[in-house]
Amino acid sequence: MAAKSPRISIPCIGAVHGARRILSVTVTSAGLALCTTPMLAQTYEVGAYESGSDNIAPDLSLDRRFEQRQLAVGAQIGAFWFAPDLQLDEALNDNIYATPNGGRADAVTTLTARTSLNYAKGTSTLGVQGWLAGHVYAVHSTEDSWEGSVQANFTSLVNDDLQLLANGGFKRLVDPRTDPSGLQGLTPTTYEVYDGAVGASVGHAQSNLLDFRVGASRTTYDPLQGSQGPIITNDRNYTEIFGEADFRHTIAPGRGLYVKLRPTSRDFDLKFDQSGFQHSSTGVRADIGADWDIDSVLFLNVETGYQRQGYDDPRFGTVGEPDGRIKLSWWPTLLTNVTLSGAHEYYEAFFNPSPGNPSPGAVRNKAILRVEHELRRQWLASVTVSVERDDVMHVPTHYTSETADLSLRYQFADGVSAAADYIFTRQTSTGTTVTTGTSSFQQNIVTFTFRKLF
Repeated sequence: MAAKSPRISIPCIGAVHGARRILSVTVTSAGLALCTTPMLAQTYEVGAYESGSDNIAPDLSLDRRFEQRQLAVGAQIGAFWFAPDLQLDEALNDNIYATPNGGRADAVTTLTARTSLNYAKGTSTLGVQGWLAGHVYAVHSTEDSWEGSVQANFTSLVNDDLQLLANGGFKRLVDPRTDPSGLQGLTPTTYEVYDGAVGASVGHAQSNLLDFRVGASRTTYDPLQGSQGPIITNDRNYTEIFGEADFRHTIAPGRGLYVKLRPTSRDFDLKFDQSGFQHSSTGVRADIGADWDIDSVLFLNVETGYQRQGYDDPRFGTVGEPDGRIKLSWWPTLLTNVTLSGAHEYYEAFFNPSPGNPSPGAVRNKAILRVEHELRRQWLASVTVSVERDDVMHVPTHYTSETADLSLRYQFADGVSAAADYIFTRQTSTGTTVTTGTSSFQQNIVTFTFRKLF
């Protein structure tokens, strides 16, 4: 006999009746007083899967719950645990160069291999994760590229109050053609990132916990050929020294306050770039925030702070900008999750809207709405809509982009899953004429995915 459906309390706004109206008023009238009304959740029977019993904790996303149902079988080699998987994506892109007019279409095949190797002895653990992806274009072979990453993480528990941490990694990445600060080469822009850090975790997650670390990263760009000859890329190579401190105070399970601090110093290889500007800088980002679980139905994270980056070049000057993030996750039933998130922040990019008039970066304002629903035991559907505006610093130019993403996933047995995904992107630019990267375009991408965990 099936178990009774659990009863949950859903915060509503005013005296509203009916799930549809609750959703509408919650989104549009957040400024009104909250009340709590019991509501019968949609029937959800916990099932048994390859990974064991289904995890329906409300703080676990539907997407993550879906993934945990098919954990890799892997193989044990002595004290090591090895877990690989393979993924094939076939994407149909109607505008691979992200051009305003006369877009060129192509079919892109991407084969991705991932693996993890984990080792544990006593109170110490070592984990190595890696992935390698190859992108092959059916028609435009100049766009063929590969990227990958290897990351190692080490932890050692000294005592109940102190854990030592260390990590290091290497990445080879590809800049998308849609990046407005791109380099417009005849082939994709590729670069490498090397990073490492050491630190410690002091305290207990149930009360007060301090995480801190210091580290360095190195970013280098590969040579690039343009239509007018070689493109200078080494003026973007830099080394960054950084520190990170994160103090969290837990008030109750699912409720806590935190403070984050991240100072940085970026030293570029060339004192002056090809236009005579200096890119090196020092800065800091400081934030305070809160995580709040409201009756296991609403999960709220808010964060605000300030960013300051001082550049060696007086023409860039010092950028000071408030930053903030908010994320609201709502569970109307155990099968449906609605997430609304937003961000306001400065990021470094070194745009070049007009010759001899570059900018160190832009201020991003972004909002994302995501709705996920489990149709049946093996089916997961999601819709994501996002809007972003980037205002380039010191230059009367801004970029606006809108994206819609529709996805449907299905899980077979034995670690096999498949998905179909459609993405529409539109970007527009206003202000100074852009000479690098892409200003305005539309793009439609349909992707079919097949994945196997071993």
